[in-house]
Amino acid sequence: MRHRERLNRIRPGRGSAPEPAPFPRAARILGTIIAPTTLVTALLFYFGARHANWFCRHFGVHYTTLDFSPQDYLIRSSDGLFVPMAALAVTGLVLLWGFRLLRRTLRPPAWDATLRVLTPVTVGLGVVLAGAGLANIADPALLYDYPGLPGLGLAAGFALFMVAQWLHRERTHQRRRAAFAALESVCTFVLISVGLFWAVNDYSAAIGELRGAQYEQALPTMPDAVVLSSEPLGIAAPGITETAYQSADGKSRFRYDGLVLVLESGNKLFLLPKTWTPETGGAIVLARTDSIELEFNLPAPGR
Repeated sequence: MRHRERLNRIRPGRGSAPEPAPFPRAARILGTIIAPTTLVTALLFYFGARHANWFCRHFGVHYTTLDFSPQDYLIRSSDGLFVPMAALAVTGLVLLWGFRLLRRTLRPPAWDATLRVLTPVTVGLGVVLAGAGLANIADPALLYDYPGLPGLGLAAGFALFMVAQWLHRERTHQRRRAAFAALESVCTFVLISVGLFWAVNDYSAAIGELRGAQYEQALPTMPDAVVLSSEPLGIAAPGITETAYQSADGKSRFRYDGLVLVLESGNKLFLLPKTWTPETGGAIVLARTDSIELEFNLPAPGR
């Protein structure tokens, strides 16, 4: 009898078994889905394509004409990913550290009162954020001037619902049925993932357009790109001069001044006039051949 009572004290009964927290379960689901390298690479490729699309669109060029390589898209994806990932990680750490600090410093009655207040506040904030995301689905123009906010609101809102439910169970010591808990976790994970994808998608597009505007501002200070060709290229735009001359071997060549090289990809040269503006300028895309050479000169001081 004593041996049996000792085992009962060591091993809790079926009704008092602690419920696994939803966050480790969600983390396991997340790891199972995104573990394949192909999925991560596909997401990076997609966000890089969004960045390239809106960067080139700022200058009136369709990005597919430049034949970007997969490496180009992967490199561009980092510009639209590191800020959202860093912000998400910092926010998560601050919330977790704050929760741990409160739980360690507050006495049980004060902790119970805090949970009683935090639960409805978390639910209310989740309703506002998720409602903003869902409303933008119904009316995409509602938050058009705030890229990333609708998706972020959708993800944060449903994440707060999960947190509120966990806070309620922490205070009341209630449990959920395993089948219901798994289905609820999967649905919440899908909604959070969709919201995060939506937010990063909008942010990648916005940051690509921003980089185009920044490049436009920096055009006067960029190195001059001089195009040398054995054949006339017919480049005619404000600020560009064409000069015909004889090379050292006596062959006719043509020189084009007043250009800036934006990028080179897939044997394509993306050039802009140094005086380019959206109203007066035109972008130039040339096929890189053996008859075309490039020279670069630093801009004159004071320009």
